[in-house]
Amino acid sequence: MSTLEPTYHQLQTMRLDKSPFVIISVIGQELLAAGHYTAAVVVLESALKIGTCSLKLRGSVFSALSSAYWALNSLDKAVSYMQQDLAVAKSLGDIAGECRAHGNLGSAYFSKGNYKEALTSHRYQLVLAMKCKDTQAAASALTSLALAWLCRPLTCACVD
Repeated sequence: MSTLEPTYHQLQTMRLDKSPFVIISVIGQELLAAGHYTAAVVVLESALKIGTCSLKLRGSVFSALSSAYWALNSLDKAVSYMQQDLAVAKSLGDIAGECRAHGNLGSAYFSKGNYKEALTSHRYQLVLAMKCKDTQAAASALTSLALAWLCRPLTCACVD
């Protein structure tokens, strides 16, 4: 946690060092980065209980919580926070954030075996990646689309 001191000085510069939400969410993100997923969840969810007026800050906590729950293999909770992260990105008009959130959701749906939802999310990811000219995200979306397409259950429209 030696990274906290420079982070705290940066918060002081931005005059965010007096915000309980910011301080607690920074600690939660540090715990997440250090691989302490259960502790990160407790701290980050506490930050949400404190609350903030900043939609962008709340969105970053949703994203961090989705990562923590993903690491804990709690996919339903991860998906729930990914959906909240997506909603925040949409409301902020953050196309890159929407693209990232759709990619995360697609991966989560794929892991759960929900290939139809994975395809839908990765299609959105591809469209948004192309819109913001993010070739790396577009390539990731195309790869994920191919995997989800190959893994989807085949249905036969044949009639006996």
